[in-house]
Amino acid sequence: MSKELILYHYPQSTFAEKVRTAMGLKKLKWFSVITNRIPPRPHLDVLTGGYRRIPVLQVGADMYCDSHLILRTLDRLRPDSPYFFSNRLTQPLCWWWDKAMFEELLRLRVGLHGDQLPKEWLSDRQKFAPKITFTKADNEKDIPLIVQRINAHLAWLTNMLDDGRIFLLGDSMPSAFDITAYHLLWFIKVNFENETKDFFPELSQPRVVSWFQRIAALGHGTSIDITAEEAFKIAKHVEPSEPNYIHSKRNSKWHKGQLLQVLPNDMGREPVQGTFIAADDYEIVLRRSNESIGNINVHFPRAGFDITEIK
Repeated sequence: MSKELILYHYPQSTFAEKVRTAMGLKKLKWFSVITNRIPPRPHLDVLTGGYRRIPVLQVGADMYCDSHLILRTLDRLRPDSPYFFSNRLTQPLCWWWDKAMFEELLRLRVGLHGDQLPKEWLSDRQKFAPKITFTKADNEKDIPLIVQRINAHLAWLTNMLDDGRIFLLGDSMPSAFDITAYHLLWFIKVNFENETKDFFPELSQPRVVSWFQRIAALGHGTSIDITAEEAFKIAKHVEPSEPNYIHSKRNSKWHKGQLLQVLPNDMGREPVQGTFIAADDYEIVLRRSNESIGNINVHFPRAGFDITEIK
């Protein structure tokens, strides 16, 4: 199983839904490790060096963090299935949509349901996203403003379907942008669809409903449940890859073996330390080693993460 796809996720995670839908588009077989919604996650913490966010993809002794990088990795590892990033505009469009929508939808959920959500979840998310106030009162008063912000971006998205196209970037095949747009609208559907029908009238338009149903019909591929312990053993008994597919022409300031720290620059700001292996315009790879697991490569996207030298 050293080359099998192992996804750490939990059912309610919207970014995990993005990756699950990507598995469906590619019709992939993958192994599912259900994690706790709230840390700690003992085995995963060792494998990633304490990376806080979900989902995470494991392939042998290589750990891929963040859904943007996971989709690029699926393209590289499974090139014989539909390609997510054939259009050069796809990556920045995915970035725009996630950054524009997720925080506002999170605040909307708290504003609508903050008094019904588990206190331990709210407390954890306050640490996860300290710039947001996780109280119903603070967010409830801002609901009109939050809805205004969401609709401004939603209009741009739904206008893309006005010419009758089947998918957002064309007719032939859904892309990573379809999947990225879908997962945050799935967040609305799962958490507060009925309460927000008047907030987001665009979502009731037939062209949007049809597009959403087409993406939902992709499914999640074929998953097989395994435990975190089983996935840990897989990583322990193999060596990580040597990422010679990554070029470092634009990254001369880093050298192999240099001790670096990688830190998300928005939410879940738990630093991960390791030695530099390689990087390109999209990805950076750190090597971590300890007695309990041996050698592990931890892969991060460049965008959205701060990289600093440890002296």
